[in-house]
Amino acid sequence: MQKDKLNKTKLYLCIGIGLVILVIGAFFIVQLNNKPAKPNDQLINDITMADGSQSKPEEKADGAYQIDLMDSVVFNLKDIDFKFVIAKVRVQSDEAINLKLSHFTTSEGIALDQVDTYVKALEDKSLFLGKQNVWFEILSNEPSTMVNIFIPVKDKNAKEIILKNDLGTEDIKINLSNSKGTAEMLQYKADDIITDGRSYQMTVSSAYPITGDTMTQNGQEYLLPSTVEVYSFNIEAVSLWGDKIVIEEAQYIPNDSKETFVALDSSIQSMKYSNIIGKEINEKDTGDLFFVAYSPVESPVTYKGVLKLKVQGQDSWITINVDLN
Repeated sequence: MQKDKLNKTKLYLCIGIGLVILVIGAFFIVQLNNKPAKPNDQLINDITMADGSQSKPEEKADGAYQIDLMDSVVFNLKDIDFKFVIAKVRVQSDEAINLKLSHFTTSEGIALDQVDTYVKALEDKSLFLGKQNVWFEILSNEPSTMVNIFIPVKDKNAKEIILKNDLGTEDIKINLSNSKGTAEMLQYKADDIITDGRSYQMTVSSAYPITGDTMTQNGQEYLLPSTVEVYSFNIEAVSLWGDKIVIEEAQYIPNDSKETFVALDSSIQSMKYSNIIGKEINEKDTGDLFFVAYSPVESPVTYKGVLKLKVQGQDSWITINVDLN
């Protein structure tokens, strides 16, 4: 009898513990489901590298368009003298879409195709809209697309901005009172998809050492002192619409050093890797950037720094926070 009571007590205790675990688990599941998504996730959750160039659809402004605001993130950064919004909009038509942003104007009179000075002010602070997959044209070979667009706001105290258009669709009102955007959301790091929002995408790996690999210059062996270290960054680049993409220059700057390492020019190649400097990319291609540290003992290449790329035809350098493997 005593044994039966003990067994029943153990059974009830186990059931009680199980119920407590179920209640706690359910609570955390509800909390997780109710937790708002981070703005960063909301805007770039579907960005992927393109497989290669596409045919650009014919530009057409007439016809029936439906334009809806799907999401927005407001940025009010202390080092920038204007607010701005990255807005995800859905554009629907009855055919392929090619819309210039000249069709859109804010209530402050800013045409969205005339924002270069605002973009340059951000890039001068190493803040890049491409990190949030912002586009400066609305292009799709499908009749419906979602695109992130950049909306500057001159008045940092403004509580609302209205996006107008000449396409016959309703104005879009955006509440500016809640600024959730951060500088980190606009800073590239290794393996991010980088884009100018017009013509290309690319990814850049963290650096890896290739010291000892045979190198040539204009077909002749390129001799390096035994004391140097050689590093490489791998780049994958896509020309989205068949435009010519060329990386003209590259620099690596360690965080704790004032020294700037300049990538070897296109005359220097590796037996294993292809130098991407000066290479014309019209479809999809890969290549590497080579850096040499001539006095690694006195001036070591540290594990954290920034890689800067100069793309032909672009005013600003792209800055990527990268590590050495």
